[in-house]
Amino acid sequence: MDPQKMEAGKIKPDTNFINYLLTTGMAYSKSGTKNDSAEMFFLKAMAVAEQIKWPRGLLESNENLGEFYGRKGKLSQSLNILLKNENLAIEMGDSIALFNTLRNVLSIYTRIGDVNMARTTLKRRQNILDNNGIKGLKDTSYFVLSQYNSLAVFYNSKEVNQPDSAGYYFRKLYQVGRLTSNPRLYILLGSAGLGQYFYTKGIYDSAINYLSIAKAVAFQDKGFFTYFKVLLKLSKVYQQAGQLDSAFFYAYIAYNGATTSSYLETIAESSTMLAGLYKQQHTYDSAIKYMEFEMLYKDSISGKETLRGIQVLTSEQQVKEQEKQRQKEEIVKEYKASIRTWFLTGVFLLLVIIIAFMYRVSKQRSQSKKQIEKAYNELKATQSQLIQSEKMASLGELTAGIAHEIQNPLNFVNNFSEVNKELLDELKAELAIGNMQFASELADDIKANEEKINHHGKRADAIVKGMLQHSRSSSGVKEPTDINALCDEYLRLSYHGLRAKDKSFNATMKTDFDTSLEKINIIPQDIGRVLLNLINNAFYAASLPSEGEFSDSDNAKTPTVWVSSKKNGNKVLISVKDNGPGIPPKILDKIFQPFFTTKPTGQGTGLGLSLSYDIIKAHGGEIKVETKEGEGTTFTIEITT
Repeated sequence: MDPQKMEAGKIKPDTNFINYLLTTGMAYSKSGTKNDSAEMFFLKAMAVAEQIKWPRGLLESNENLGEFYGRKGKLSQSLNILLKNENLAIEMGDSIALFNTLRNVLSIYTRIGDVNMARTTLKRRQNILDNNGIKGLKDTSYFVLSQYNSLAVFYNSKEVNQPDSAGYYFRKLYQVGRLTSNPRLYILLGSAGLGQYFYTKGIYDSAINYLSIAKAVAFQDKGFFTYFKVLLKLSKVYQQAGQLDSAFFYAYIAYNGATTSSYLETIAESSTMLAGLYKQQHTYDSAIKYMEFEMLYKDSISGKETLRGIQVLTSEQQVKEQEKQRQKEEIVKEYKASIRTWFLTGVFLLLVIIIAFMYRVSKQRSQSKKQIEKAYNELKATQSQLIQSEKMASLGELTAGIAHEIQNPLNFVNNFSEVNKELLDELKAELAIGNMQFASELADDIKANEEKINHHGKRADAIVKGMLQHSRSSSGVKEPTDINALCDEYLRLSYHGLRAKDKSFNATMKTDFDTSLEKINIIPQDIGRVLLNLINNAFYAASLPSEGEFSDSDNAKTPTVWVSSKKNGNKVLISVKDNGPGIPPKILDKIFQPFFTTKPTGQGTGLGLSLSYDIIKAHGGEIKVETKEGEGTTFTIEITT
């Protein structure tokens, strides 16, 4: 069968044709030399499965394409497809497909060093096994051994770094797997893992023995992706054992093979290996060449855009896994909040009774007046302290946002500084032996790095100067202000501030600004505080569960906050919307009252909305609120121009 003939209408799209496309694509993928053809067949299988509405074909197409992209180092694309496949498997109620998809998802999280998401995914796979999710099969050894392998890889990752635990599961995989109907697969995975384990322990003879077994099996089964990985491990073992010729031999084979097959991650790893070997032999020209290859391919795998794409894709998964736990915690929080409310009510009533009693028994009016004035002054002082606390909290969130913004250029400055230190050492060495040409080249490299350090230093300086404008004390003077820029800046500051306090926090931000808006006269620092309060509240509400409890964590929603602006006659409207649980009608008329809060003890003073209301009133405007339980809340600021 030929895909081009099908396009011409000569082949009818059906399940057999999809199976043909998948089989052919897997053959090309396994060969490692026809990547474009493999990708084409997988994409075609996916398109045909969608066309004829065959979920099973779409499930297998996604799985194969996700694995293919993962081997090629296209981690963001791989994760995107695998997460879609995860949802599809859940919709179909196919626990086996879900179990296998989570294996590939776990592999990506482990490779990028996201320990929290890797551990969560690992637990989900274990729950499928523990809850008898693999039904209808007499032999479930494949799934148990698959989990052994996932546990071993997880514990073996550099972020977790528990080699003894990894060695335990690799040994179980090797010993138990040999007794199954497909022993070669488990001998390959187990021996490769045990080789890595003994290498970590410094037992190089055992490491070479197990890695040689894995190398032979991988080559015979034409599993070249694994084959090149095993060769790299052998190269590292021989390097540590002092056998540099063997280390070079295996590193070269891995590099050339990975280059032919376009395995970007393996190219980067083998380049690192060769660069280190050449540096060990003081052959710096070759070392620098392979260091450049290493940087090139590492950037293509784990560059800024790729990592940002993965972060966006994982945000929803993080919310799903945390939602069930959050529901349990919310019950406890609500209970504590109710106890606190009753306690404060009792204290307040007791205070009222005492004041009334003292007033009635007081024989002198002047004494009663002094007592009331004293209580009033204490209340006023307390209120001032709370207002100052609220302002300092806002400043803290701004500071956290600023720190997050300048972290990126500072990383560049630090990295290039480290590189220059190494280059200066090399420059001294070359000057000492009189190699002026190479010394000149090193000096040029140092100069180029210094220019980059200067560039990124100026970036950090510009970020700090621009963002610190918002932490100034209010001058009380209105000035023409771009309201869209103000909204966008405080949206980012709020998000980064929350991320700085809680790394697990994630939410989606959406904006819709009216570009025709002209600058309006406001006090930007005061309006900024209002925006920061409203946006912080929106992020908090969006992360709360909807009314009622979910049946499981996979029914979670994505926390989202919308910020928009528009012109309405002589008024400018600024809206902050969330998709949280909404505000109950019974407390809607209390939200602008001072000291009223629904947040747990210690997380809110109850002054944010009250202060915001006063600031907007001082600007001659209004704050309106629209809410619907279970769907979300919208706060709208109206300012007359």
